[in-house]
Amino acid sequence: MKIMPWAPATPADAVSLATLFQQVEAVTPVGLEQRADEVMARLAALGPQLGPQTRVGRDGDGAVVAYGEVAEMGEVDGVLRIRLANVVHPDAPSDVRAESYDWLLGQAEQVRQARGTAQTAVLGTRCAENDHVVRDLLIRHGFELTRHERDLVLALSEPLPAEVLPPGLVVEPVDERYQELARLAHNEAYADSPSAIQPDQRTWPAHAIAHPRFLPDLSCLVLAEVDEGENPVAGFLFALADDDDENPNVVLHCLGSRVPWRRRGLATAMITRSLRRARSAGFAQVRLQVSDSNPRALALYGKLGFVGSGRGYLVLTRRLGPDDS
Repeated sequence: MKIMPWAPATPADAVSLATLFQQVEAVTPVGLEQRADEVMARLAALGPQLGPQTRVGRDGDGAVVAYGEVAEMGEVDGVLRIRLANVVHPDAPSDVRAESYDWLLGQAEQVRQARGTAQTAVLGTRCAENDHVVRDLLIRHGFELTRHERDLVLALSEPLPAEVLPPGLVVEPVDERYQELARLAHNEAYADSPSAIQPDQRTWPAHAIAHPRFLPDLSCLVLAEVDEGENPVAGFLFALADDDDENPNVVLHCLGSRVPWRRRGLATAMITRSLRRARSAGFAQVRLQVSDSNPRALALYGKLGFVGSGRGYLVLTRRLGPDDS
């Protein structure tokens, strides 16, 4: 398989990229989007200029067989986070992936320098848990294993616990009224997660209610009675339909509580609410992902009956600073 000259991605590549992502997910799953509308949303979130951030490789027949992406994920404590995606067809030569990583690292360094030479960045990327070749390649490129993201599933055939919230809290639908408050609550809840997305006002809608598979009836916010001027959003749960049109499942896409409201049962109440509604809507299974660095969440999901699906992935990171280029 010979790769033709690389070119930046465009919205017109969404269908071809979705096909490539499907082929990769069938062998080495890392949670890639597999529908054209989802890929379109992914590209749109990168902004109008895709040239410096993406590139597409095609074979001699014009089929997309490789994709590279460098995406800024915001700053936490003065450290810039950059996500790298290196998606290569299973039949492509190994040197294609290696050459692509060289390009990704070079582009990431350009992003870092554009923020100032003193800026430190952390690069993050995914590797399927069964893909030892890619894991070894990343380690040779200076990456270190940071955590294991486990994919868990729950069949909606068992009895569900009752929903219980502490006094002074109420569940509300996710809608336009709470867009900005929910974004701020999300970024606060995930501030200590080195690879979590920190959406700004432009990119937030695609992360939540404007996502093409958003399930409003299964999503919710927990609001607290607080002093005027503070953020009343204590917790949030955004649910999506997965990409299996014949046997759709629910994906608990994003779940969190702000620090002052943790360990009070908000997560259990929100998940239980979503599970009950999912079963009433005819869904048979619910999926979610959780890091092995979050033992409390793992224990909670295990208590609710979630089990491993075997489709987890590894997150690897690498520091990039003035002395590392």
